[in-house]
Amino acid sequence: MALKDSEEIPKKNRTYRDSFKFAFKGIQTAFQEERNMRVHVLTGTAVLILAMLLPMTRAEWLWLILVSYLVFVMELINTVAENVVDLVTKEYHPIAKKVKDMAAAVVLVTAAFSIIVGAIILLPKIIQLLT
Repeated sequence: MALKDSEEIPKKNRTYRDSFKFAFKGIQTAFQEERNMRVHVLTGTAVLILAMLLPMTRAEWLWLILVSYLVFVMELINTVAENVVDLVTKEYHPIAKKVKDMAAAVVLVTAAFSIIVGAIILLPKIIQLLT
């Protein structure tokens, strides 16, 4: 849609407050509209709560927090890619499918990495607690 001569081009955020407001709105939108985002956030939260019940080193905490946030960030990037593709084309296109599939793969690979890290850190502690 083209702008009319009397319309102004939208300006960048005028204040840092506006920037933060729009960023938090983006997080809220992703959480409300993306089921997988809710699953990842709830799973990450559950893992961090479990970790609070176990003896953890600072390094172990850092790894768990890192992988939890990585999955969250990758899910945001996936959502952005999907929305941009949907904005550009409403019809099936093989390249659009590739972009969406690869963006989903980024989340899958990151989630798999987080499971591996979580298992390396948490499983020995849980096994020790149970024995």
